[in-house]
Amino acid sequence: MAISDYVHALLDLFYPRSCLHCKRNLNDSHELYICEDCNRQIPYVNELHCIRCGSAIGPYSTSTTKEVCTVCKGKHLHFDTMTAIAHYDGVMKTLIHKFKYARQKFLFRILNDFVVTHKKLKEIVPDIDVVVPVPLHWLKKMNRGFNQSELLSLGIQRYFSKPMSSGNLCRIKNTESQTHLSKSQRQVNIHNAFFVKCPRSFHGKKILLVDDVLTTGVTASECSKKLKESGARSVHLLVLANAEYNS
Repeated sequence: MAISDYVHALLDLFYPRSCLHCKRNLNDSHELYICEDCNRQIPYVNELHCIRCGSAIGPYSTSTTKEVCTVCKGKHLHFDTMTAIAHYDGVMKTLIHKFKYARQKFLFRILNDFVVTHKKLKEIVPDIDVVVPVPLHWLKKMNRGFNQSELLSLGIQRYFSKPMSSGNLCRIKNTESQTHLSKSQRQVNIHNAFFVKCPRSFHGKKILLVDDVLTTGVTASECSKKLKESGARSVHLLVLANAEYNS
């Protein structure tokens, strides 16, 4: 038995590990955070979703950048396309909640793996010029200790060797949490909340905008608006989880 195996055995004895979602004991498992059963239950997004807003569409529906779905038709979204890794439900919801609100920063490892190994992302990244995280206001970042979208962007930068811009798009308005607001309230809350320090850096660039959860798309759309005003050629939104687009 290797020394590391003895160390893990001692840690399991004094600090028993359990699945973060179902609480099943993990001492006899190679899994660190969630059990194999829960890992198989990650609610990944399938192909039957609109590439503009992420809403579910029927098996015979079409969704292109020019021919959007019935949910986002007539809506003015400033990002061109979007990709969601999973639905904001079940195991994924548990992991994101513990990552963001319980400040369990170490969960970045498993969440980042979900992102960088996703088939769709591997198809998108070669055509991307720069990765940009949705920013947090400095007070919220200081309180939480990190910006979850920035960590996900950093993972993409390292895995795909793509440039990342983490300070040019900034949040200048310490907005109220969007969680319990209606869509119209979110739009008012987020208005003029973002600012680009050096627009020239984004001019003509194809941008991958990264966020953790998509709910109504208001925040991502406002960020995309600022990026487009700075001369960005296109903005593709990538989110870890989609809470469905609510009109």
